Amino acid sequence: MNLKTFAIEIYEIAEWNVLKAIFRLSPKDFEKQITKNLNPIRWVLGHLTIHMDTIFNYLCLGERKLDQDFRDYFTLGPDRANQREFPISYMELIEKLLEFSKISFDFLINLPEEKFLQVPEHNTGNNTETIGELIQRISLHFLGHTGQIYQIKRELGKGGTFVMGVKKKNRYDSRAKWLNWWNENKSQYS
Repeated sequence: MNLKTFAIEIYEIAEWNVLKAIFRLSPKDFEKQITKNLNPIRWVLGHLTIHMDTIFNYLCLGERKLDQDFRDYFTLGPDRANQREFPISYMELIEKLLEFSKISFDFLINLPEEKFLQVPEHNTGNNTETIGELIQRISLHFLGHTGQIYQIKRELGKGGTFVMGVKKKNRYDSRAKWLNWWNENKSQYS
């Protein structure tokens, strides 16, 4: 397996685990904060979305798609973020996460393998990580926050298995089922 394929698969697995973690949760579940220092699921999803915006939209493609207020809300820790009104519906948030996921995978699939060993084209000068290293970073970030989501789910009595989707066919089949569920139920999250 070459670097490009490996990097994309690691990122796919991490992204899939985030989606799997929120499968069949109710909108009310997104608000549950089980301890003062652990953000609710709604914040985690926004936080991961701003990381996708920073790495793929901004550093790799040269254009941020999220405004400063959105980025500020999801950059803040739990105490400060929860003092402000949640900026968008859960449906809009998940749709934004899915949109940025598609953008990121389209970018990576079309990127020549040698570019995975280079810093992003639109690098601001502060980043010294290659695209391959940024994929490692965001994948680990996704999995760390997925663990937080499962911790909240356990508190809600809705546990589940975490880390899944290593086999590509299983991941793709499960993702298709997830997308069907989402398309049938997303209006409940508006």
